[in-house]
Amino acid sequence: MLEVMICEDNKVHRAKLKQLVENTILREKLDLKIAICTENPKEIINYIENNNRTGIYLLDVDLKNNINGIRLGEKIRELDSFGYIIFTTTHLEMSYLAFKYKVEAMDYVIKDDDDFKERVNSCILKSYNTYHKGRHKEDYITINTDTRVINIRPSDILFIETTGTPHKIRIHEENRQIELYANLKDIQEKLTSNFYRCHKSYIVNKDKIEEIDKKYKKVIMINGEECYVSFRYMRGLL
Repeated sequence: MLEVMICEDNKVHRAKLKQLVENTILREKLDLKIAICTENPKEIINYIENNNRTGIYLLDVDLKNNINGIRLGEKIRELDSFGYIIFTTTHLEMSYLAFKYKVEAMDYVIKDDDDFKERVNSCILKSYNTYHKGRHKEDYITINTDTRVINIRPSDILFIETTGTPHKIRIHEENRQIELYANLKDIQEKLTSNFYRCHKSYIVNKDKIEEIDKKYKKVIMINGEECYVSFRYMRGLL
């Protein structure tokens, strides 16, 4: 899943930028989330190092820190080569530094400009569309709900299960769960051959199985979650 990370030292500007991103996500029904919003560039670096994700980064250039926004962008580029970096600043004259340090920024947006909101919104949408329709297009399935358009990469799915609510399913990934109204049969038709209907209530990604417990008829996934296998489907799974 694509995530948004914000680094801005000014508390007021940080709150406004966060609200701007949240409004864009809601208005455009984007499958995005703000993973971190901070004044500390080291928090951004630590998060990227501990989470193997591609991100959209909104970085203030003039951070009141020993690491400025350009240097932070340089470090981000080392850790996330496909990330989308957008600089925000009041100092247009510093834009040349982004080229000097080979940050490959998407845009350099001036905070005081009248079109600041439109420019940030445009960058987020362009990043999102490029991520899903370009480099990663071949891997994604798209699910439309009443409130969101969700792009899911099958290789991220551990298993899918029915819920206690009629016609509602839950998709399990390692770091999130998604609930939506659908049925397992329709979802299975969109999935690749490594997915197996192991129970009337479960579809499992065989590539994400850590262990099969034949005695208790259950599957343990790589993150420790469990799902069940019915007797009639155990042989096919094995």
